[in-house]
Amino acid sequence: MSDPQPPALLSSRPLDDSRTLLHRAVDLGLDFTSGELRDGLVLRHATVGELIDRFSGPIPVAGTSDDQLLESVAEIARWSISQADPRYLAFPDTGDSIAALTADIVASFLNQNLIAFDRSAPAASVIEAQLITWLRELVGYPVTPLADYQGLASLGGMWTSGGNMSNHVAIAAALAHTYPEARRSGLRAVSEQPVILLAGGVEHFSYLAAAQALGLGSDGLLWADATPDFTSDTASVERLLASPPPGKRIFMVVGVAGNCRTTGIDDLQQLADLCRQYGVWFHVDACHGGSLLFSEKLKVQLAGIERADSVALDPHKGLFVSYPSSYALFRDPNALGRFARYPDRADDPDCLDLGLITPFYGSRGFESLKLWALMKHQGTEGISRLVEDRQATYQRMVDLLERTGCFRMLGTSDFYRCAFVFLPDQVAQAIEAAAVQPSLHASVRALISRYTMAFADRLYRSGTVVFDLFALQDLADHIGLGTSAKYQVMGMCVGHPHIADDIEHGIEQTLLDHSQELTAAMLTDAHALLTATAPSDGDSVADVTGPAGW
Repeated sequence: MSDPQPPALLSSRPLDDSRTLLHRAVDLGLDFTSGELRDGLVLRHATVGELIDRFSGPIPVAGTSDDQLLESVAEIARWSISQADPRYLAFPDTGDSIAALTADIVASFLNQNLIAFDRSAPAASVIEAQLITWLRELVGYPVTPLADYQGLASLGGMWTSGGNMSNHVAIAAALAHTYPEARRSGLRAVSEQPVILLAGGVEHFSYLAAAQALGLGSDGLLWADATPDFTSDTASVERLLASPPPGKRIFMVVGVAGNCRTTGIDDLQQLADLCRQYGVWFHVDACHGGSLLFSEKLKVQLAGIERADSVALDPHKGLFVSYPSSYALFRDPNALGRFARYPDRADDPDCLDLGLITPFYGSRGFESLKLWALMKHQGTEGISRLVEDRQATYQRMVDLLERTGCFRMLGTSDFYRCAFVFLPDQVAQAIEAAAVQPSLHASVRALISRYTMAFADRLYRSGTVVFDLFALQDLADHIGLGTSAKYQVMGMCVGHPHIADDIEHGIEQTLLDHSQELTAAMLTDAHALLTATAPSDGDSVADVTGPAGW
């Protein structure tokens, strides 16, 4: 006969039993972050098919004991990737703020619904409003203290699940501002085609997704040029603003404060000047660069962000807060008030029902408690130290890559991310000495991409070091084979303020070990290619692989 089913609900079991189970769950989480559950690796690699075989099964009919449940959860953890591991260098999303983790646990118990104040989330609504006010102050927007709260239309910001949705919300707000008639009649009431102007090659995937979802279509994106340092070319932006294609109206210009490939930061002041000159909504995508706002020393790189009509921030990128945590902020607080389901309540100081002014969202949890807790715990001074220390650590890691002699940089910045290919010095010297003819450029690019993918894949499968992998143009022609075609490149993104010396040395040795296995083979293939009488097929590079390629 099977054991009795354990009580399902917190209210149905003794408090001490619940406390024991939850303490064990926290211990499990700590064992994961310490590496004990991952065999000391960043991840234990498995294919899609292997993990489906491991976890697939019929719908459970009979339940399990507490012990069996924890073991099942531990098995999931064993096959999960740790973004909090300092050897995880693909994205900055460490999610390891102790204050934010603490708040995340408590928020699950509180189970507040941020759709409304009364009967749903009284204190939580006030905390989120306070957090939005703090973030607006950091951006440099005019701020009304929460103590002088004037109603929903005075808030000027909202939580979202990620930069993708924050950018969606900003585009929706820009459309509502530029075409108020569309609220009733839709875009069919607009006689021209609304378009978003942004630089190609440095854009986030969310703009195409939003254009398609919001009825603008993929033709609703107008592409400016990017500079060799992977920022928006303001001269190209100005030309298009001065003379847009016939039948199109530019209603938004996107400035990027830390692109998702090399974290290059646009000249936001110059873009703001252009937008003011041409009367166009200026949006700044600061999902990566927003963390610099906490540092008096580093935020000068974002000069002009305070002039943006809207800003997207992603604390789960670069601010040590676990998913999901993103915010859309607006210089004119009433930008969200235009979406109020009951417009008369937007100016009521006794109404704090956030769900009335949050497009795309109804019921949602108390995710804002995580960032609020981090800011309370560390203050802007403490977060500033973390951000500045991370910049120094990133520079040290770039130096590490370069001294290995294994890589060639395609794009870097003094922020926390760079892009590079696997091109050992011996191979690079052979290519340069051969004075490669243009007819062979595509084949050599394909060779470099193939070995870059092989190197990144070997690292990933070993579980020892993880870089991102995506497609990128060599806009500055660092390799000397042209700027138009894309390479498969690796991305290194440093999310940790500190990486211990022994771990740093271990990363360097791992890179050198894997490089030795591939360099000889790559050199042989390069010699064969460079002495071939006919070029092989080249430039067949997939655009989408790792997160930055999305």
